[in-house]
Amino acid sequence: MLRKKLLSKTLLFISSMLVTNTLFAAAPKYPAIRDIFGQVWLTGKDGKRVLVKNRQILREKALLETSLSGRVKVELDEKRSFVLLGSGEVLLPVISWESGEAPVVILKSGDLHWSQKDKGSYNIALRSDLFEFLAVPGDYVLSVYPQKAFTGVKVFAGSMEFSALNGEESVTVKKGQQAGFQGVIENGEISYDVLLQGKKIPKGRLTAVTAIDAGELDKAASEEKKRLADLAHLRAKEQARLAKEKREGVICSQPAGKFNECVWTCLNNPKKEKKTCLVQNPGTTCVRRRCNANGEWAEETTLDAEKASILCKAQPVVAPCDY
Repeated sequence: MLRKKLLSKTLLFISSMLVTNTLFAAAPKYPAIRDIFGQVWLTGKDGKRVLVKNRQILREKALLETSLSGRVKVELDEKRSFVLLGSGEVLLPVISWESGEAPVVILKSGDLHWSQKDKGSYNIALRSDLFEFLAVPGDYVLSVYPQKAFTGVKVFAGSMEFSALNGEESVTVKKGQQAGFQGVIENGEISYDVLLQGKKIPKGRLTAVTAIDAGELDKAASEEKKRLADLAHLRAKEQARLAKEKREGVICSQPAGKFNECVWTCLNNPKKEKKTCLVQNPGTTCVRRRCNANGEWAEETTLDAEKASILCKAQPVVAPCDY
């Protein structure tokens, strides 16, 4: 009997530890929207289409669309990223909640500038109505124009095998080269040959491999140089910020806070652009947390409406604790 009780307590302890570790596991850092130019729209799993205004982490599912002059950069991990150019549409149909892995990127229309240093920790499939292959290291632009049944690639660094979806023919496209596939439109849609088990091959032909215009190559090299310079500047700025916080005794982050300071945070505020925390709305609350010695915001306490109206704002407020 004693052995059974000990075994039961041990199993309960292990289960509770597993639950605790799951609840407090670090949130994924990727995929992350890093740069936004012009108008960019995001449609998530809830189906709501919103205008992207700030950097953010993408969760579960994401459809991104850009205006004619818009552009958005998404980092998939430390080694891989893409920029969706103007009048483009790209879908990340599945994003792991636990790891942030996005194993499929579907270019629905427009131009996608892919940058990859080397092989990542997991494979990413690049897909469209006209191609499908695993992303390879390099720097290249993939284009898809469904209304013209055309897809192509321009390689600025590295090389890749390019072919139509499920096509037997392929071409090797190297640095400074481009190639494409011209499909066929029938009844206003891309036309396919359907084989056994529903396998589809778009009708059409591969175009010849040709050299990219020298001016375009120079422009790409200039943009890459600027991107690296901007990245170095951001890293230096972040290191300076962290060094300053360390000198000032800041140990908590998001937001920054010193030991024993408190932060008041408004949760589920329906009007984030407002200056106040609208706690009178259902589901909206104001919570207070203290920065402990481990550098964690802890001891969460929900405040009543009276205190919330005084201490809580739409954005987190860090100040000496009120107790």
